[in-house]
Amino acid sequence: MKRFLVPFLSALVVLALVTPSALAQAPTPKVTITGLFDQVTSMGRNFYDGNLTRDNDREWYARTRFRPDFVFEVGRVKAVLGLEIDLQYGQSGPNDGGFPGNNSGVAGGAVTGNGTTTTGCKNNSNGCLDLNTDVGGMIEIKWIYTEFPLTGKDSVMPFIPVETMARAGGQPFGSLANTRATYANGDFAGLSGVTTFAPNLATKVAYVVVEDQLAGGNRAPATTRTSRGEDYAWILSPEYSPFKGLDIKPLFSWFHADGLTASTSRHQVINRRFVGGGSTNSAAANGGGAPAGDSTNQEDRYTVGLDLRWRSGPFGFDPIIHYQWGQADHQAVRTNGAVGRVEGDVSSYLVDLIGSFLAGPFLLEARGVYSPGNKARDNLAQSIRYYQPLTTDGGFYSRWAALLASGDVDYFNSQLVTNQGRFIGYDRYGIAALGLRATYNITPSFNVYSWITQMWTAEKVDTDTNAAPGLGAGSISRTTVDDRSWVEGDSRNIGTEIDLGFQWRFAPNILLEVQGAYLFAGHALDTAECVVGGTAATQNCGAGATAGVHTRREATDAYMLGTKLRFAF
Repeated sequence: MKRFLVPFLSALVVLALVTPSALAQAPTPKVTITGLFDQVTSMGRNFYDGNLTRDNDREWYARTRFRPDFVFEVGRVKAVLGLEIDLQYGQSGPNDGGFPGNNSGVAGGAVTGNGTTTTGCKNNSNGCLDLNTDVGGMIEIKWIYTEFPLTGKDSVMPFIPVETMARAGGQPFGSLANTRATYANGDFAGLSGVTTFAPNLATKVAYVVVEDQLAGGNRAPATTRTSRGEDYAWILSPEYSPFKGLDIKPLFSWFHADGLTASTSRHQVINRRFVGGGSTNSAAANGGGAPAGDSTNQEDRYTVGLDLRWRSGPFGFDPIIHYQWGQADHQAVRTNGAVGRVEGDVSSYLVDLIGSFLAGPFLLEARGVYSPGNKARDNLAQSIRYYQPLTTDGGFYSRWAALLASGDVDYFNSQLVTNQGRFIGYDRYGIAALGLRATYNITPSFNVYSWITQMWTAEKVDTDTNAAPGLGAGSISRTTVDDRSWVEGDSRNIGTEIDLGFQWRFAPNILLEVQGAYLFAGHALDTAECVVGGTAATQNCGAGATAGVHTRREATDAYMLGTKLRFAF
């Protein structure tokens, strides 16, 4: 017994000594919360509906955004849950939003007309804080992903020596595709990985699940299918810094869509030769006529590009150049007059250049953008010449214009004139823009700034059309009025916007920003209406008892004044 007990007790002593050491080396779980509260109020006139020839749209409202990120970490593995709540001050419609009748982006749960005209809370808000503030607010889930080592030490594949940090789930694009919002910006569901070969060399890869097809969804005839097909995108974007001050970021992306797809990835514009005369992402134009369309009508779009960032002393130069090609199927009228599938050619490019000069507290920047477009009478079933990003999530041309793009103070109201925060180019006509931005830091906590942008289209806009929202993703697109529509272009001048503002960090983690914007509207924003008996009507201005008069309306100026109080934690 003694010979047994001595080794046994010795083993217990060794185990007792080793166990605390092993436990001490285990990573300690950690939970952190970061985020922000925004209190925003703004007022303005004549830009809320995208039609600057009708100037009786005006408002002054306020709202709150709460955006927390919960980060759970154990060693090098972490999970992130990002939430968002947007609530308007006061009830502004037939109900205060919230469950059960509300969806994000549909104001107050009240919908009329084409399904996007709202009569409740502010668009994009989850609900309204009415009297006693008892709104059943919706919580949006922005991010929900896990980040873990895929290759390298202590990884899924430790036999591969280089380190790859992977993410799975709903996550931000960040810098996976570009350094600013020209192709992929915002959030997506899927997989991504960043492989670091050297301190100055990394490769970023993402697989984006745009839409998925569940089992059995494609069995029924095209008119009754529930599936919209398999839509996805691959993004490959290495990063290389050959020397200090120069960063090089190439891009290759392949986007595939079956039938209808996410409205932010396919710019919806009208083409009279589509079946039903609808838009590029309508059910009729994509076959079948059912809400899901026909997934046998497909689109493959390829984008290559180069993103550079160069700094030398006070000078900076940030060019982005993209080229895009591919094919897109639509149901349309063929050249022989028959109706059927037409395969269209996709070919476009984007040039976006930013130059900067820094002199002490003064920063001066200039930006030039150009992308081609289609002429008014082009058949979009055969040829698409305007550039289409995967998604810019309202970020294109951000903080260079507050009405023509996103000013970042009231990001709900921005870009409603042309929707070029989500899409690049106005309708099918492309974009040509020249902007100047000046910022002066009076103190480290207080700066004033001014932006000036002149924007044109690459091709002339046919103003014998109307302007209306409702084609998806808040799209502002030109609509058919009568047989004078889509014949020839009239003007390229969208307008000139001037913005003034200041930022004041008057306390730790607190920012007060005030911004004013004024748009001198150009004639490219003019519209036409069919007027019957003195009232604008939707029927064709043809012959007969209900014939109307084709009436031209001239665009008038628009303005906005906004204030944002941000508390970041």
